[in-house]
Amino acid sequence: MKLFKFVASSGLLSRRKSQESIKSALVTVNNIVEMDPFVYINPEKDIVRLDGQKIKFRRESETIILHKPKGFICSRSDELHRKTIFDLIPKKSTLNYIGRLDKNTTGIILLTNDGNLSQFLTHPKNKVSKEYIAETTTRIQESQVKKIRKGIFIGSGEKGKAEILSQKKVKNKFHIKMILRQGKKNEIRRILKFSNIKLLSLKRVKFGDIALGDLKEGFWRELTKKEKEYFKKVRLK
Repeated sequence: MKLFKFVASSGLLSRRKSQESIKSALVTVNNIVEMDPFVYINPEKDIVRLDGQKIKFRRESETIILHKPKGFICSRSDELHRKTIFDLIPKKSTLNYIGRLDKNTTGIILLTNDGNLSQFLTHPKNKVSKEYIAETTTRIQESQVKKIRKGIFIGSGEKGKAEILSQKKVKNKFHIKMILRQGKKNEIRRILKFSNIKLLSLKRVKFGDIALGDLKEGFWRELTKKEKEYFKKVRLK
């Protein structure tokens, strides 16, 4: 097995972060620093440590769904002592999140120790959809809807794209259902900002075919049998 895959299998780091850590001389194999992420090791016999911590090879993968509340950040620790999503799951968990949500965005977030699944779901080429509900003060005009679908400038030399599924007026606010198939940082917030639409709140309600449903804020659950089958199918495409 390649060293970076072994490190990622532990759930401590993503596959990309595993490669970076190995290249930064943070990983040893049998007490010798190894800086080649692609070197082959024996997962049953070789002793691998990350920054001095022995890594255990996990054969069984685990994935859970968390309903992230507002005010929590996606990080294992924080120098400013802010609340993190890892405060909401079992302390000994070695899961990593898939698809970051910013501090003020709520909704579904997946956590897994399956590095291959994480890479598949986040790689731009696979275009796994994420569905959001944006609460705004105004409706998005049809001319803007078309522009957003094709892609609009959102700063930093980037274009943001989203598909507007529906717009529903609730009292004096609008609930706008949107789908993203990219993964740019704060993409919806930037799309609405550059469209001069005031955003009041943002919630992710679906990741691929996995829906948040009635899971309460701050709570998590394991995947259903149907959801596990879905992940098996998408990875075979």
